This record gives sequence, C-alpha cells and structure tokens, in this order.
Amino acid sequence: MITSYQSYTFYTRDMNETLRRAAADPIVTREAQYYRDTIGSITSVDEFLADDRVYAYAMKAYGLEEMAYAKAFIRKVLESDLTDTGSFANLLTDVKYKNLAAAYDFGSTVTSEIVQTTSQIDDLVDTYERSIQNNDAILRQETAYFTAVSKTFTEVDDLFRNTAARDFVFGTFNIDPKTFDYETIRNVITSDIADPDSYVNAVLAPKVAEWNGLIADLTADLADPTKTPAQIEKIDYLITQYNKSIDTIANYYELAASFNFNADGSLDAGVEAMNDAQRKLVTDRYVFSQPRLTTTGALLNKQYYEETISGITSLDELLNDGRLSQFMMTAYGVPLTTSRADVKWALQQDTSDPNSEIYTKSNAIVAMAKAFNFESDGSITPGKDIQDATQLYTTTANYISTYDDADEEKDAAAIAKYKLYVGLTSDLNDFLSLQPAAVTIREFALKAFNISPDEVSTFKLKQIFTSDPYDPNSYVGKLKDERFVELAKSFNFTADGSIGAPRYAQSENEITRITKAYYTAYTRLDPSDSGKAAAETEASYYRTQLQSLETVDQLLADPRLTNVLLVAEGLKPKDVSSETLRAVLISDLDDPESFANQQPDISYQKLAGSFNFDADGVIQSNATNSIQNDRGLVETQRLYLTQEVEVQAGEDSLGARLALYFERMAPTITSTYEILADEALAQFFRTTFSISDETAASDIDVQKEMFERYFEIDDLLDPEKIESMVQRFLALHDVESGVQDPVLSIFNNSTSISFETVATLTQLRSAR
Repeated sequence: MITSYQSYTFYTRDMNETLRRAAADPIVTREAQYYRDTIGSITSVDEFLADDRVYAYAMKAYGLEEMAYAKAFIRKVLESDLTDTGSFANLLTDVKYKNLAAAYDFGSTVTSEIVQTTSQIDDLVDTYERSIQNNDAILRQETAYFTAVSKTFTEVDDLFRNTAARDFVFGTFNIDPKTFDYETIRNVITSDIADPDSYVNAVLAPKVAEWNGLIADLTADLADPTKTPAQIEKIDYLITQYNKSIDTIANYYELAASFNFNADGSLDAGVEAMNDAQRKLVTDRYVFSQPRLTTTGALLNKQYYEETISGITSLDELLNDGRLSQFMMTAYGVPLTTSRADVKWALQQDTSDPNSEIYTKSNAIVAMAKAFNFESDGSITPGKDIQDATQLYTTTANYISTYDDADEEKDAAAIAKYKLYVGLTSDLNDFLSLQPAAVTIREFALKAFNISPDEVSTFKLKQIFTSDPYDPNSYVGKLKDERFVELAKSFNFTADGSIGAPRYAQSENEITRITKAYYTAYTRLDPSDSGKAAAETEASYYRTQLQSLETVDQLLADPRLTNVLLVAEGLKPKDVSSETLRAVLISDLDDPESFANQQPDISYQKLAGSFNFDADGVIQSNATNSIQNDRGLVETQRLYLTQEVEVQAGEDSLGARLALYFERMAPTITSTYEILADEALAQFFRTTFSISDETAASDIDVQKEMFERYFEIDDLLDPEKIESMVQRFLALHDVESGVQDPVLSIFNNSTSISFETVATLTQLRSAR
C-alpha cells in the first residue's frame, strides 16, 4: 500500500510537471477552454451564476465546491466591497471567500464614470501652478534669445524670417502674428519717426488726426438728448473702435522707434538693427506685456525703483511717476484703488507724533508713510534722503515679497471655482458649451497647459478630447504637441463624448487587492501600532501614485511602489531585479512564450495580469470591460489545476491531499479562526499535534487556545516550519492509516458544509 509520504512526494517532486499533466487531461482542458472563452463575455453576477459550467469551474478553483448549492450566499460574497471591512466577504472567517470576491469585479469597487478623479483634478491644479512658475523661466529664455539674435540682423527681412524673434516683437507691440499685413508692418519698422515723409508720419499720422476728429464729433453727439439708446450704443461702439485704432498706431510709432532700418530695409554701415537702449526698451516692454507680472518683471521694477528713487525731489514728482507710486503702494499693501489725494495726504503726515491723525488709518498706510521722509508741504525733510538705506531696503524687500499677492488670490479663487464647477460637467458638449461655468473650467484647463483659447477651436477641442491620448496614431497623437496630449489625459471623455471611467495602470479592484495584501503581509511580521501605521502609509501611497501612473518605467523608478507590489504578491523585493520586473509587466499572457509565462512561479504571471501595460510599457489603449482581468484569470485557472492535482492525490492518499492543501493555504492564513473555519485545515493540525478529534465539538475559543499551544501563526510564513509540519503530519497520518479515517467525509462529494455552519462562524467572528 502506498504511503501518504510517497504519494505526497510523487506530486511535489516537480510541481510544474504535475500541473502540466493535470492540464493535459481532456476534461480539464475542455473546461479550462470553456471558462476562458466564456468569462470575457459575462457582464453581471446574474450571468455568472446562471452559467453552470463557469460557476462550477470557479467554485472548484477556490475550493468552494461544497458551497456551490448556496448561490444566494455566493452572490453576497461576489457583490462584497472588499474596501469595506464590514462587507459580507470580509466578515467571513474562511479566506477562500475573500479570494473568490477578489477574483472578480462585479462593480462593487470599480471606479465610477467621472469627468475627473480627485487625483486628476489635483494634478491639473498642480500643472496650472507649475505653468505659472515656468512662465518666468520661459520669459527669460525668450528674452535672452531675442537679445542675442537681434544683434545679427542685417536687413529688416531677417526679423520676419526668424519666426521666434518676429513673434517676440509682435507680442511686445500687440500685433497678431496670424493676421498681420506684411507690407504695413514692414513699412512701420523701416520708418524714421523723425522724418515727416516716413510711412508712420505720412500715412498713419493723418489717420490718427482723422480719427480724433471723428471721436470729437461722436462725443458731441452723445450730448444730444434726442439720441435713442440704440444710437448711443452705436456711438459708444464707434468711439471704442477709433480709440483702439489710435492705440494701434501708437504701438506702431513705438515699434518704428525700436529699430534703425532704412526705408528700403537695409542698415547703414556701422549701425545695428537695435542699439542697447532700444533693445532694453523692447525686452522690458515684452516682459510687462505678459498677462501677469512674473519674477523677472518684478526685478525690473525693483531695479527701476532703486535707480530712480534717489533722484526724486518732491512728493508730487514721486506721485507723477506711475511706476514708482505703484511699486510703493504694492510694497506696503496699500490698495491701488486708493486715490492720489489720500496717498499724498498720508505721506505728508508726521509719523513721529503718536497723536497724528495718520494713526487712525490702516496699518498699511502708516507703514508706507513711515518709509519716506516728506514734510507737510511735500518737500523732502532737510538733511535727509527721500529714503534712507533701511527704508529703501524694507520697501524693495516688501515689494518682492508681495508683488504677486493679488494674482495669487485670483489663482486661489480660480482653483476653487474650477473644483466647484468641474464635477457638474455632464458630457463633452456641456464642457465645450458657452455656459459661464463651462467657460470657466475650460479656460482654466487650457491655461494649465499654456494653451491660448485662440489656438483651439471648439471643433479641434472636440477632436482632442474624443481621441486616445495613449495612441500615437490618434488625432491628438498626430498633433505632435505634448500640451494637447496631457490635456486629453486630464479628462475622461470617451470616443462619443460621454464621460467614462479613468484609465489606470491598475484597476481600482486590483489596487485594493494589492494594498490589502501588502497590509496583511506587513502587519503579520509587525503587528504593533507603529507597524500598522507604517503599512497603512505605504498602502495609501501606492493607491495615490497608481492613480496617476502611466508607464512601467515610472513604476520601476519608485522603490516604494515596487516594494508594496512584490510583498503583496509574496515575493521578496531583493530577489526581483528591475529588469526582471519590467520584462514581467510588459509580458503578453496570451503568448505562451512570453517572459512571464516562462517563469515557474505563478506570482509573475499574476503580476503581469494585474497591470494594463502594453509591450512598450505604456497604459494600453483598449481597456477591457470584463468582470475578470488577466490576473484573476491566471489565478483561477492555476487554482483549478491545483485543486485537480489535490483531488488526484486524494484518490491515492487522503494524507497527501491534506498535506498539499495545507501547504498551499498556509501562507494565506492570518489567524487561528481561519483554520478552525476550514475543517480540512483543522484536521491537518489536529493530526499533526495529536489533538483529539473530540475537541472539534468544544467552544471555538477553547479550540483556538488549544491550537495556539503548539504553534504560532507566523510559523506559517517559515518554509522550514511548514515542511516540518508536513513531515510530522504525513508520518502520524500513516501510523493511523490502518484505521478508517473520519476525515474522508471532508472531501466526500455527498457531504457539504451547511450554510448554517458558515453563518455561525461569521457571527462568531463578528462578535469578536
């Protein structure tokens, strides 16, 4: 008669070969193929339970054949939200139920369809804030480039041929590079403003005179009481347009003064296209033409203030210089809307007198008054400078610290509005509409990626948002502009413009499974409060980062992420190189020759199936809607084969079957209650430690205490201790092999664990 040990050794000598033999069985092959072919088309728990072959396959795989009759019970397991510690599956002591629930996604924890997740919103807001910070660096680069290249111009068309330099100049003087008239702008740049016959003086100046005359006539018409509201509106419109035209001509005059080209576009010998003073005027004006003041602009203002303030001889002269007075008021937080008269009054007060009326005003007004040395008549205090060294330093330091406070307040308000409105978006048409809320969030998003609303039509935006940003051959991919790609990634619009679910490198269910497995593995070794806190921190970090992860290389570059991932899958991080992990994660599990499929440890196949990376390591373009991903499919089919092997082993020796079952389950056991809830495991331990079968009728807490006299749960993580337990069990089981073993009923198809028994164990666990 073959012994349990011999049977066990036969199956475990080469487990991969054993599994291959089991997989080659025609019945096993047929059922595996049916399951693989069918599971992808099942979309609901009802369909899953209704397909007897798929359902039976899954129940056998997860060791729950005896519960197959209790479909209502299994439905509650499958619909459990594993992120909820109070959900049905989580309350069951037997870990097999949680494993079953984790293998499928019936919508309990799948990410909802949402225009933007919290992570996407936060990322977009971060991008918005970074774009503001980056604008100053871009501004410095553009200014440095223009400064250098302008020194190389030898004729006027050199400027037009250099698009970057041309657009720099056009941006400075408010000229649209898309609609400008070449002849007009060329004539302006080659004009000498001191020559009455030049283009600006001979052609443009008369137009200004004409427009000013028309404005005067129209202004007089406004005083006519007989004008109707419609006529007044038309007059106001015309005045506005004439004023805009005059402003344009004023810009043209300044443009003409900025260059030294002759009327034919040439330069006189020894004359540069721009001298240093002209170049500084243009570059400074470009800096100040930006939508908001950057650090570069603030430093230019500081330089101007420091160079100019000492030459001011009176209060009126200070106030007459708008740049100086604005600098001063900004430095001390005085609202720019404060009247000139109030500012002048404050600076004339005697701040050395504690009873002065100045102290009835705001702290900002008082601080500004103390920063200057004016007399009551507006003259500078005799024997003093307008500002001493300390006053000057305080003023400039305050300015650099506060110059962008108003913009930052506007940013905070814009961010708050964006977060408030974006969740109200119903679909892409709503997002692209002219509703005020839609305009607010759309322009905020465009600004975050430095996209001007003038760059993109509604049609173009629709094409961008409905194409796949991860596909280089899609519409947005072919634009070859990373700004638009990142914009499309920031939202979850589908190809038809509806709102879809965000695309993650891992699904929400997989992220939940990994983080829970990591927490369990970590806290088993360190159950202290600090250990639990550390595990929770890493699990939370993993969840947060996975929501924005796009490539396998980003994953591999973060050792915290790979550590969580590998520990969760039962692998030792030090034993898995980045190269190996990368090869695994980009493997195609449908290809039997792929790297992951060539590894003997199924953990590698589970890793590959857990992610949604393509062969290049990028999130795949086509996400699956199956209730089971590749990881779940691989695990289910391996478990089915394992169960089949254990059944075959049981035909030779019940002891071998119990040993194989224990060896498979041991690493997943986290409490003695799980052992007691599984009669096969309980029998293994009773035999191993010679505990009487009669104790099975004892109080469950008494049984727990008795079991824990002989081993600790952490022993089940030690391969040597597991091997020792298996050897002891097989020896003792063979000693008793001459006696009819009552444990046979455990695996007898005619016997099943009743619903009431499982429910009782659930109640006991809940009570504890």
